[in-house]
Amino acid sequence: MKSEKWNLPASDYSNNVLSVFDHDSEGKIISLIDKLGGPQKRAIDLGCGTGKFLPSLTKNFAETLACDYSKAMIKSAKKYNKGLKYLNFETCNLEDKTPKEHPYDLGLCVNVIITQNIRKREKIWKNIISSISENGYLILVLPSLESALYSKSRLVEWNIRNGLSAKESLRNGFETTDKKGKKIARGGIIQCGGVATKHYLKEEIISTTNRFGLKTISIQRIEYPWGTEFIEPPKWMKDPYPWDWLVLLHK
Repeated sequence: MKSEKWNLPASDYSNNVLSVFDHDSEGKIISLIDKLGGPQKRAIDLGCGTGKFLPSLTKNFAETLACDYSKAMIKSAKKYNKGLKYLNFETCNLEDKTPKEHPYDLGLCVNVIITQNIRKREKIWKNIISSISENGYLILVLPSLESALYSKSRLVEWNIRNGLSAKESLRNGFETTDKKGKKIARGGIIQCGGVATKHYLKEEIISTTNRFGLKTISIQRIEYPWGTEFIEPPKWMKDPYPWDWLVLLHK
């Protein structure tokens, strides 16, 4: 991924990118940060965006580094987090290197390991894990493949309720190829806002993190309203809701 793709004003970023912080209504991520903090510990936000988690990180850790590969995001994060103490910033492309002054006791990484390119994704995994100290923790948020497929099935249901034939409902709701005829969902790659995005199975997360020598402590759901998936979803479309995976790992 090129950083230029994300070098947009913070207002545009907020309007076009799903905010996990804003939709984590149960505060699951903040709860983990509170639990894992300490007066002698250091934390890193790997892919900080506009820095919405930085107040919680700086409150619970002696030192925090916010890094992002977009200079525009770093600029916005600095603007929105003026006055926070013991907070540093770094522009860093995790496809190429680990952040400076690593390792850290806690890493927070929200929807960063999502490139469709396997080689680049492997590098990101390795650099993120290298940023965490031995006996440290990593909080990950990853797009759920189960949720993406489930959302498509709800779209098929919507089509059927609107009177489409079974064939039309399936074709219009559960497409198997893109406009160029290429198969989608191969390897968990699904279009999100026009961007090919890696989605993860729950079991895939466990096997992948095991391969990198990490222990899975917990995997939870962060649920979102249907409005994050569809424009003006019908009132009858309620729970179960779509979700991302929230993963706590120990190194």
